[in-house]
Amino acid sequence: MAGKSYEQERTLLYSLIARRRSVRDYDDSAIQHQVLMRMLDGAQGVTNHDGGRGAPSAHALHPLGLTVIVRRVQEMAPAIYGFDPDSRQLNHRGEVPAAGRLLQVSLADDVWLESAAAVIVITADHERALRHFADQQPDGQRGARYIDVEAGAVAQSLYLATLVEGLGGVLVMGVDDQALARLLPLPPGHRAVALFCLGQCQS
Repeated sequence: MAGKSYEQERTLLYSLIARRRSVRDYDDSAIQHQVLMRMLDGAQGVTNHDGGRGAPSAHALHPLGLTVIVRRVQEMAPAIYGFDPDSRQLNHRGEVPAAGRLLQVSLADDVWLESAAAVIVITADHERALRHFADQQPDGQRGARYIDVEAGAVAQSLYLATLVEGLGGVLVMGVDDQALARLLPLPPGHRAVALFCLGQCQS
């Protein structure tokens, strides 16, 4: 890597990390379709011929998934979509919950769950991960730790992407898992780990 290019990339990286913040106030504008797709691709899209992705995954198991609640995204009908990492496409899964329903599953007054232009739901197949790593820990729970770490890497990628794209975002984990599972058409065997609200920052 050339010296100047390295210095520029290093400066940019640490500047982004230093400026990472949770943004909860969004205006009513729509975000661009290509921006959403870049963020999803950076978080979970396949990045090489071996199936690697933007976030590290123990034993390349990749138990995570991304489900997107689209409210205000250009060129997209409001709906719930599933992100396909291989094709880098969004596939329709269902209708957007009625106003206020997502807030009802919150364990706090997270009103940004309703005001966000899109909400990215990070999900995981916990049973698959627990089975795969069952012999690594006496209680068989090692897979849960790997999921948490992997989901954290995805969340940080989303946070940094919002800075590059001129948007705001915030991670939400305080939700009623069972109520959320009843509300959203999540992938079979998956349950939510966290939700990432995304929108145009309110000026």
